[in-house]
Amino acid sequence: MLVDLHMHSNRSDGALPPRALVELAHRNGVTLMSLTDHDTMEGVGEARTVARELGIDFISGVEISSRWGGRGIHVVGLGLDETREDVTAFFDSVALRRDRRGREMNACFEKLGIRGAYEGALALAGNKSILSRTHFALWLLNEGWVKNYQDAFDKYLRPGAPCSVDVDWPTVEESVRFIREKGGLAVLAHPGRYHFSSDWMVEELLKHFKAVGGEAIEVCSGSQARSDDVRFSALAQSMGFLASTGSDWHSDRSSRPKPGEQPQLPEGVVPVWTRFGF
Repeated sequence: MLVDLHMHSNRSDGALPPRALVELAHRNGVTLMSLTDHDTMEGVGEARTVARELGIDFISGVEISSRWGGRGIHVVGLGLDETREDVTAFFDSVALRRDRRGREMNACFEKLGIRGAYEGALALAGNKSILSRTHFALWLLNEGWVKNYQDAFDKYLRPGAPCSVDVDWPTVEESVRFIREKGGLAVLAHPGRYHFSSDWMVEELLKHFKAVGGEAIEVCSGSQARSDDVRFSALAQSMGFLASTGSDWHSDRSSRPKPGEQPQLPEGVVPVWTRFGF
């Protein structure tokens, strides 16, 4: 079994439509996958249909932008029903926050003499309700304001940069509660990527996540170091978390592994997919 439970399509900030993404996963030998776009499940139905056509087992998913301890944290929800009205209503509310951020970023760019950023970024978004920093970065690159994709983040978009805008995302507790109330399972995404200054802070996040109902962590992730995989394997076992693995692939713009190319789970952990009958 080759598993990848974290990847993105162009329904959020990925490069490929859901069909093409699933086809890529299939070519790479993935046998169980989840589409986990940021704050939307718009592409899940299409991805599930294509996965079924290709003989890939599928778990519905989403990655919810959240906050804890003054920083952004991502919580993956697995097993949600994307057709429920109360599920779509939740993500509609998050989309409004994203749009508000985009307009505030546009105002910042205008003060710097850069005009048309909001409209330009929106034109690049495959899903107009999920406007992300990625779309602004691509627009800046296309318009010649930056020399490459990473330069856009370094100069304008990273936390602390001139056009970085904070968003009042749901708290980790609110995101986990939503996932559980809708019948899903909450997974802490790429715990090694949050750049805490001490191991103590990481463990505090894990303790909080477990206390509010989180059940799994991404032990292996394409967006964290391999040494983190070893570390979080041990923490999953000692703290009683289920374990997940995901490439977190968006596009070839980054050096992250493609779907299915990230490390698979080590021995000793309990795979999260066992909760879904796989």
